[in-house]
Amino acid sequence: MDLVDCGPGDAVRVLGIGLDEGMRRRCRELGLQPGVVVHVTHRAAFGGRVVAVGADRFALDGRTCALVDVEHVAPVGVA
Repeated sequence: MDLVDCGPGDAVRVLGIGLDEGMRRRCRELGLQPGVVVHVTHRAAFGGRVVAVGADRFALDGRTCALVDVEHVAPVGVA
């Protein structure tokens, strides 16, 4: 699934980012890279999402969200 499929409150692990090298580099600078757990905090217009990576929050547009492959992470204490 991709980040567009996620809603507020979801915690997901990034599996891959299907963007060009320049955009992948920018995502890494923001902390968004494969293996990182991302928390979706808000839906934005046109498919975008506001996400939290650690203490940082930033918005991603819908096109970018559609190219970020993720998997759900079980909440802490839930097997």
